[in-house]
Amino acid sequence: MNAPMQLVSIGGAQSVQIMLEGPRQILIGRSRDCDVITDSPQTSRQHAQINWQPTNESWMLTDLGSRSGTQLNGEKIPSGLPCALRPGDRIGLPDLMLQFRPKDADQSFGHPSRRIQLDTIESPGELVESTPEKLAAELDRNRLASLLDFSRSIHDAADEQSVFKKVLHAVTTGSAFKDAAVISSPDETGQIEILLAAGELMAAAPDRFSFTLLNMAARGKPARFIESGGSIAESLSRFQVQAAVATPFILGNATASVLYVDSVDPAIPQDTVEGDIDFIIGLSQLASIALANLSRADLERRFAEARSSMFEGTVRALASAIDAKDPYTRGHSDRVALLSSQLARALGHPESTIEAARVCGQVHDVGKIGVPESVLTKPGGLSDEEFDLIKQHPDIGYRILSDIPAMQKLLGGVRHHHERWDGRGYPDGLVGEDIPELGRLVAVVDAFDAMRSARAYRSGMKPEHALEEIRKSSGSQFDPEMAEAFLKINLDAYNRMLEDVSGEENQLPD
Repeated sequence: MNAPMQLVSIGGAQSVQIMLEGPRQILIGRSRDCDVITDSPQTSRQHAQINWQPTNESWMLTDLGSRSGTQLNGEKIPSGLPCALRPGDRIGLPDLMLQFRPKDADQSFGHPSRRIQLDTIESPGELVESTPEKLAAELDRNRLASLLDFSRSIHDAADEQSVFKKVLHAVTTGSAFKDAAVISSPDETGQIEILLAAGELMAAAPDRFSFTLLNMAARGKPARFIESGGSIAESLSRFQVQAAVATPFILGNATASVLYVDSVDPAIPQDTVEGDIDFIIGLSQLASIALANLSRADLERRFAEARSSMFEGTVRALASAIDAKDPYTRGHSDRVALLSSQLARALGHPESTIEAARVCGQVHDVGKIGVPESVLTKPGGLSDEEFDLIKQHPDIGYRILSDIPAMQKLLGGVRHHHERWDGRGYPDGLVGEDIPELGRLVAVVDAFDAMRSARAYRSGMKPEHALEEIRKSSGSQFDPEMAEAFLKINLDAYNRMLEDVSGEENQLPD
């Protein structure tokens, strides 16, 4: 996400607009040194930060151990764990709501929208009713059935926009109201964004919307206007609006957006209007729950992606450390990782096992970090003592990785990739299926790449000769099933990887 972004206040007592370009850090808190300064006593001196992370190419939000916490789309984020931001995200702090959006304010966040400017001047006699939230039990049978249908339908909503579409469909099919819109809370200037609309509100002028109603909903309370009910709303009367309701979608402790519905049909009986408004408020409450669930699941996905990225970075760092120790095997870990995943796929394993095989191939030789470079890079044959040092690397690798929880399922492959099917391998001399499956799998791949790779003292073996060695060693060195499956896999991608490093290897010093 290299495009210029901005932080804009969409709720709270102060106006904020900060551009986010380049490698920059934004501090938020009560300290005068912060880029966004808030006076709320619930805000810590250095409450949260936003900074650019080049490795992820993302702006990251981090709570800095604040007392009251930092919310992302209504969900409190764990302190100290950076979370990637996405366009449209709402960052909640005490008495302040910020939105992370593209620098171009008119750019939408993945769905059609339009921005309009409301008249924020209210008439002296303007009066609308702040509606207490009523229980669903007070609804009639038909409306209650519609609410239940809506509750079931939003379970398959994949994102916020899907929830909004289902809400508008429920409003226009389950009530007498046909004009509805999902709207952002008004900012301090009275500007709103219409995220989705139905009926006449799709193209309505700004003065069709009641700033008073929207403002009350933005503060977390449903608000209604019924022309014949004693309320006064001069701004709505000019458009002959007979009834209107604004009800919030609540995420966490703040209003994320507002459902705004109105009608200009004077023929609708007042009791129908009142019942429909209660129904619409019920819809917004159910939708708020669905939106909160989506937000929670999205946050979990983001942190899972961050953990996966961190894990992958650790794996790559380990592989690079191995390559740095032994330049003659540069790229060996990458190639073994590729072939290990291909072999696991050829054996019919699920994606989770294929991924485990790939990562195991990447780190299988990490124990060589503990072997002297003079032994690893020695041209020619090794003495018995030197070979004994080499034989320690599976156990060293096992010990290096054994305390990393994410590596537990890979340990069998790391420790036992030099075992032999006939029991003459090391470090434990295991036989046949007593050897962990990942060990048997990586053993075939590791041996093949060792034969194909050039060394300072020899050229790499031709592919047909290396494959013949795999075939001949099936049932003695290798698990017969593994060897048979390996002989059938497509080696084109592997050959390209080997060609990419052959020039570098040929230029290595003697």
